[in-house]
Amino acid sequence: MSVADLVAVALIVAVRGLVPLLLLRWPFWAALACMAGDAFDSAIQDALGSHVLRPWYHDVDKAFDTYYLGFEAWIVYRRWIDPLARTTALVLFAVRLGAAVLFEITGVRALFFFGANVFENFYIFVAGRLQIDASYRIRSVRGLVLILAITGAPKLLQEYVMHYRESQTWEFVKRNILMWR
Repeated sequence: MSVADLVAVALIVAVRGLVPLLLLRWPFWAALACMAGDAFDSAIQDALGSHVLRPWYHDVDKAFDTYYLGFEAWIVYRRWIDPLARTTALVLFAVRLGAAVLFEITGVRALFFFGANVFENFYIFVAGRLQIDASYRIRSVRGLVLILAITGAPKLLQEYVMHYRESQTWEFVKRNILMWR
C-alpha cells in the first residue's frame, strides 16, 4: 500500500467515522457535514490518485452511510417530539435500511430506487426547520405530502441515475460540472 493509499484511507475513516458524532451536538449542521463527507471519499481518492478502496467502495460507502444515518435515526427517535415527523422519518429510515439489506442479499440494484434514501433529505428538512424554530411541527398530512414530494424528488432522481441506470454521480459531476478530468 502506498503512502497516498494510507493517507486516503486514514482521511476517509476519520471523516466518515468521526463527523457523525457531531450529530449529537448539532443535528442539522452535522447532517450537512455528513453529506459532504459522503462525497469526500471519492474526491479524496481521486485527488490523491489512490484507488485503494475501489474494489470495496460500494461496501465501505454503504457501511459508512448506514452508520451516519443510524445516528440521525437515533436523534429522530430520541429528540423529535412531532409524532408525524418522527414516525415518517423512522419509516423512511426503515425502508432505506431494508432496501440496503435486500440489495446485499440479492444484488438487485433497482431496490435502491424503490427504497430511495428519502430519509436523509427529509431529516435535513425537518432538522433545518427545527434549527430555525424549535417549536416547528408538520401541521397536516397534506403538508407532509408536500414535504415528501419536495425532499423525495431529488433523491429518487439520484437513486435512479446511480443505482437503476448504474451511472456514478461523482463521475458525472467531476467530468461535466467541475471539468476535472
